[in-house]
Amino acid sequence: MRRIAFLLLLLLVPFALHAAAAVVAKVNDAVITEQQLAEEVGRLIPKMSFHGKISEEKREQFRTDALENLTTRELQYQDALAKGMKPDKKFVKEQVGRVRERFESKGAFKKALEQAGITEDDLYSRMEREVLVSQVIARMVTEPARMTDDAVKDYYTKNRDKFVQPESARLRIISSKDEKKARDAHARVKAGEDFGTVAAKMSEDDYRIKGGDIGFVHKGMLEPEIEEAAFLMKPGEVRGLIKTAKMWFIVKVEERKPQHQVGFEEIRDRLKNDLESKKREELLQAWTSDMRARAKIEILRSSSNP
Repeated sequence: MRRIAFLLLLLLVPFALHAAAAVVAKVNDAVITEQQLAEEVGRLIPKMSFHGKISEEKREQFRTDALENLTTRELQYQDALAKGMKPDKKFVKEQVGRVRERFESKGAFKKALEQAGITEDDLYSRMEREVLVSQVIARMVTEPARMTDDAVKDYYTKNRDKFVQPESARLRIISSKDEKKARDAHARVKAGEDFGTVAAKMSEDDYRIKGGDIGFVHKGMLEPEIEEAAFLMKPGEVRGLIKTAKMWFIVKVEERKPQHQVGFEEIRDRLKNDLESKKREELLQAWTSDMRARAKIEILRSSSNP
């Protein structure tokens, strides 16, 4: 439904009627216009870039991606019609109502429609189309990808070796490029000052805002010099100075966890989300490939250059 949420903003920017815009592609008997492509590019380009700061090469990549998105949605829409699907009229009405509510009055809404070059019927038609696409995606991708708890449990049972948590340690660190500063920080910790307080005041990495706490890490995640020390230390122990290629470190071990099997209840929700996400991607790719293989797609102008 993210696409539908985006449509609520369409009336804020005037646009010309699609029928009057140049055709950039044909998908079976339907056309994709330059105006549609421009709108989709606008959706893809990050707002913080202010468009003008984007290189021509990057802009062309956005156009390519946008045209692919539009082609895929057109195929999805055509497939929904072929399946005899109808848009949920109640939901469409609710979405159009949300657009109307963005304006102070009926007059302001009508004026916005006029500036955009469309009628309220045009808006309804466009929303019906987007809702129908969302419904066919739900039928072909979202719903078939859902997994029961029993199916997730079965996957876990057959793949228990994938859910072994390696030995790990929760660490705090203080880092500095300057050896003297690192030694001063180490001395303050040795004198009894709280490690997290010293880290917040003197460390030169982003973890200082968390008192140097980098959370649980396992072997292979750290620089060798730090890892060698950390996994020999006991909880509560502090070691420094540790020299790496670019920094000096002071390390404290807060907690240690031995290697252990992660229980199903501990991982169930995340595993279910991961499995469903993977299944959705597989179903979407297979569905899209099938539709493209059966369609007649003609790209008339994919570049912004004439």
